[in-house]
Amino acid sequence: MFEWLFNYPLAVWREAALVFDSSWPVALLPAALFLVCVVIVVSLWRRSISVGRRFTVAALQIAFAAIALLMLWQPALLVAISEKGENTVAWVVDHSGSMLRPDASPRAGDDVSTRFESAVGIVESIALDDASDFTPSLHGIGGDLSAVESMDELRGLAESANTDIAGGLSDLLSAINDTALAAVVLLSDGADNAQQFSAQWWKEIEASGVPIHTVGIGQSQDLLDVELADVSVPDRVPPNSLVNARVRVHHAQAQTARIRVSAGKDLLFATDIELPADTNQSIHSIRFPSGESGVRQLEFSIESGLLDSDGLAAIDPIPGNNRQPRIIQVIDSPKRILYVEGEPRWEYKFIRRALHDNPSVEIVSLLKTSPNKFYRQGVESAAELANGFPRTREELFRYDAVIIGSLDAAELLSQQQAALRDFVSVRGGSLLMLAGRQGLADGGWGRSVTAAALPVVLSNRLNSDTFSRTRWKAVPTLAGLRTPWLRLTDDDTEIVDAWQGLPALADAQGLGQPKPGAVTLLERVSLEQQTTQTEPLLVTQRYGKGRSSVLGTSGTWRWQMSLPSDDDRHERFWIQLLGALVDSTLPQVDIELEQAVLRDAQIAKVSVTAFNADYSAMRLANYPVKLSTPDGLVETIQLYADEEQPGRYTGEVPVGDVGAYSISASSMLDGESPSVRPLQTERWWIGEKNNAELYSSQLNDELLKRISEVTGGKYVALDDIDELYSIVTENNVALKRENRLPLWNMPFFFLCLLLFKVLEWLLRLKWKRL
Repeated sequence: MFEWLFNYPLAVWREAALVFDSSWPVALLPAALFLVCVVIVVSLWRRSISVGRRFTVAALQIAFAAIALLMLWQPALLVAISEKGENTVAWVVDHSGSMLRPDASPRAGDDVSTRFESAVGIVESIALDDASDFTPSLHGIGGDLSAVESMDELRGLAESANTDIAGGLSDLLSAINDTALAAVVLLSDGADNAQQFSAQWWKEIEASGVPIHTVGIGQSQDLLDVELADVSVPDRVPPNSLVNARVRVHHAQAQTARIRVSAGKDLLFATDIELPADTNQSIHSIRFPSGESGVRQLEFSIESGLLDSDGLAAIDPIPGNNRQPRIIQVIDSPKRILYVEGEPRWEYKFIRRALHDNPSVEIVSLLKTSPNKFYRQGVESAAELANGFPRTREELFRYDAVIIGSLDAAELLSQQQAALRDFVSVRGGSLLMLAGRQGLADGGWGRSVTAAALPVVLSNRLNSDTFSRTRWKAVPTLAGLRTPWLRLTDDDTEIVDAWQGLPALADAQGLGQPKPGAVTLLERVSLEQQTTQTEPLLVTQRYGKGRSSVLGTSGTWRWQMSLPSDDDRHERFWIQLLGALVDSTLPQVDIELEQAVLRDAQIAKVSVTAFNADYSAMRLANYPVKLSTPDGLVETIQLYADEEQPGRYTGEVPVGDVGAYSISASSMLDGESPSVRPLQTERWWIGEKNNAELYSSQLNDELLKRISEVTGGKYVALDDIDELYSIVTENNVALKRENRLPLWNMPFFFLCLLLFKVLEWLLRLKWKRL
């Protein structure tokens, strides 16, 4: 109706400017209207009619004259329009494996079942409309971008095992065509498994200036589908120990599911987990035995516990995404911690006892028994620590973490204190300082070179006396409750009770003010004073590449002495605390892979970060690594130096066969002394084929919305597909030319002229004054 009354659609009116095509000056229009008004008023003034009738007739005649004069001045709309066929809209249809899922909501009257068929139907009904001003350019996107010439060729696109939306859009936007690219319409479920959405890519598509309109097709979650989305498991674990793994599950409704861990035909572990109803993704922790030494390929699987209406097990629509393979190396290569004590203490004894049966951590202790005499435990050879605390950075940097107990800072030379500071900032190790009569501020550590690395500001006063043998209660802060390695029980509902049930500490020491950026994980509350005031007990912070922590007590041994013999909360606290210290340390040689499982991939991106013995960046032109393939072949691959990150080397290795691959690297390179024992490291991954599209195949509308938002386009849900044509017409960057659209012949003007005269005639007829 609007277009019939005013000649043109509302969208044209919104974008246009009003102009006049008459040769007469626009300034004469109000003057002419004023003159007409005077003539009408004077002519009616002479008539012997009432004031009300005179005013009504005058208003109708003036309105008639105003429209007539406006038509004489020939109003027009100045618009920028594109010539038909001069601009192109690229229609990009996702034809990956996930688009074959039959969960697209069909439009009324359409007979579609799969996502791909729904997308093709949309293109056929909208893109090929003869009334469109844009030339359609048809493309398919899967593992790469492919241009097609006809709808039949689009329908015949083979299923792609991959979805590389980022690469396909980059290729499209960088292509040069004979016609201008006005807009892009992407019809997809957003299930991308190439994951090439870098920060640079987002900047590039925004800078292209072409709006990308996205159409989301499919369901965000299948009610019956349970997907084992990811499994996080350590690469290396000690033999005959418990392995901590975190599994991420996608689900649509609350249910009980069963997790299994197998190695070949052997079932290692099985447990039931509860999938909550208030989220479609949940993370669960499980622990299973590592077994004997060797490289083991594990199979994690999940089984839904849903039942159908008949009480039978519901059929999972995508059983292929219920599994995740992983490879772990079960090797006896514990992380090493240097523990230095200035005097024999109960805490020292109980920490060693707590870690006695923990094969993942090895404590090398240096206990001062008398001036210039130390008692060593856990050393690898007679030469290790023979002269006391390490004298060189290289010797100290061999350890993954350092614990300093009740040791006076004056026992270490200034060079040793600086090396301890650099152990955290440069080597990327972890430092834990414990309370004691000669520890922390009382040992002069506030005046030491190492103080810069500590997370608290220790008192630098001489003869500080901050250590006291008073009873305190350890209480976790909110940050501590959220820290996984401070949990003393596996039951999330009993974490607070587990801490509240601990006996009091035997002593405490003031830590001072935490530094900006430091996090307080534990606090202490006095049991002897009637106060609720708390003091920091365990404080930690990142410093350089590593982490430093202080624990303001040496009396956690009372937990072990005051609890039943079968209560393992003391052991668990120290095992988890020291495990967190060594797990965050920076290795001398580290291999990084994008994923533990590469599905339907042709290449694997590999990077190695390598340091010298003093943890200065390794500076070589290339770095050799050994690649082992599933068929047993071993070849040397050269990685090349990253110019922006010294010590980092990157490269790509081919992934052709299905099976287990490994990359091994060694610190024994040209320029190193042959007397230095080389450090070797190895990483494994698994290559699989024809199953990438089974994972994360739900509608990812968040990705599609972000693509549209960044490029200035709009996201269209399938239920609102009728709005797509107007969105493309209004929102594009087509080449346009200025054009004047006449308005003087609008039906609205003629209807108004007729209406005003008919009203005046009817009124005069009623008044009998024609």
